[in-house]
Amino acid sequence: MTVLRMLLATFFVLAGLGSTVSAVRRGNLYDLVAAVALFAIAVALWPRRDRSSA
Repeated sequence: MTVLRMLLATFFVLAGLGSTVSAVRRGNLYDLVAAVALFAIAVALWPRRDRSSA
């Protein structure tokens, strides 16, 4: 499950990067907000290290 979450997070990071470039080229604020949302999804999906087991 962790590998799947990492792949999904990587996909959302790449989509966010592409959306950011598109938003900057167009000058569209709504596209930039969507890019930030994609980055937020990627951060939420990225697996965290469990500190209690260390």
